[in-house]
Amino acid sequence: MKRVISIVTLTTFTLLATGCSNDKSTVERKGLTGFVVEADYQKNRLLVVESDETKQGEDYEAEWYSLNKDAIILDNNSNPALFTDAEVGSKVETWSTSHSLESYPASADLSKLIIADDVKHPDSPMLQKTAIQAAIIYIKNLTNRPGTIIIQNVSTNETEWIIQIYHYIYNEEKSYKLGIDATTGEVREIQ
Repeated sequence: MKRVISIVTLTTFTLLATGCSNDKSTVERKGLTGFVVEADYQKNRLLVVESDETKQGEDYEAEWYSLNKDAIILDNNSNPALFTDAEVGSKVETWSTSHSLESYPASADLSKLIIADDVKHPDSPMLQKTAIQAAIIYIKNLTNRPGTIIIQNVSTNETEWIIQIYHYIYNEEKSYKLGIDATTGEVREIQ
């Protein structure tokens, strides 16, 4: 009888200890696919925003991803890459093991990052990310107000990168269509 009580007590203690454990299994979830619109390498975080091509719903999702210590960072060919290779203007795919915090932009940890290959203008050596960087700087200087910049669409013509940007500032919204000269980097608004 003492043996049965000992087994029941030990089993109960084991179940209670296991149930109260802080060990949470981590489940990786697919995050956003979009463009990096801000990078803070000192704090190891990136702001990624969906584009017209990648958005899932009616709105553009935006999320700050903080690099976790076990994060895997790869290029498009599954080769190891550096966190700093994900520059403003880079197209990326993200994964996370934490739930997004409810805010806009949201925030989550970054467990995996795949950085897409740079796209070159067909008639010039200027990279797509370089054109996006010029467009973002132009919008920030034009508005001189903080907000979330969304790269809606990127295309080319014979001499320019054409970038459509949506700028969201505290319930104010404005769209811009910009032409970035693929040779000089000069930015102009297209009406």
